[in-house]
Amino acid sequence: MTARALLASARVQLKGESRMSGVTAGIVQPAVFMTVTMLAANQAVAGTRIAIGCGLLGLWGAIVWKFGMVLRQERQQGILPGIVSRPTGLVLVLAGKSLGAVLRSSVLTVLTVGAVAAAAGRPVHIAAPVGFAITALATLVSAATLGLLLCSVFLLTRSAVRIAETLTYPVFILGGLLVPTSVLPDWAQWLSTLVSLRWAAELLLDAAAGRGQDPGDWTLLLATTACYAVLAAVALRAVMRRIRAEGTLELV
Repeated sequence: MTARALLASARVQLKGESRMSGVTAGIVQPAVFMTVTMLAANQAVAGTRIAIGCGLLGLWGAIVWKFGMVLRQERQQGILPGIVSRPTGLVLVLAGKSLGAVLRSSVLTVLTVGAVAAAAGRPVHIAAPVGFAITALATLVSAATLGLLLCSVFLLTRSAVRIAETLTYPVFILGGLLVPTSVLPDWAQWLSTLVSLRWAAELLLDAAAGRGQDPGDWTLLLATTACYAVLAAVALRAVMRRIRAEGTLELV
């Protein structure tokens, strides 16, 4: 029942989106990030490292905006109150629709970073494709789980868009996606351990290079993702209780 609800929600979201909906998040932003970073980086920096960092940047940007926009669209179309009141519940439907919304952007991001890297003469090399694919799937799940946690903000305040803008870049930095976490201040390095994308990036780089992945990195990726899932469930339940008690959805 859970898997069926997730797949059905994702399918509905994909069918309802325009073909151009993922262009900005999946093509424009990753291409700009890749180009600027390669121009600024030393030639010794591998294209694969830059591609992975820019790919994760594109994924996180899509997660923040797509997850939030799904809620806004449901509210504007008058669908959200009906979802809240049904037995399936908001969490499952929201997770499925949000993953559907991000899927197109994720595919476009992968194609874009690969094409830009190849065009720049610094192609992406994946030495362990199976391990890389498994890690990429775990990364998508982790980022989506953190996105669900942020979704509760979009239901509670009219300033959700501004908050999303504020949260986007700290994750870029703390996750070490382009700037190594070793150059951050001590307090920021401590905070970066709470960002699952940091551990995902390390695992993806290891798989791309054909190195053995550090079990500690997997433990931290799974642990942070599990924490996000628990917090998201608690936050969304609290939001639902508030909504039902007040009879309103505070969303522009």
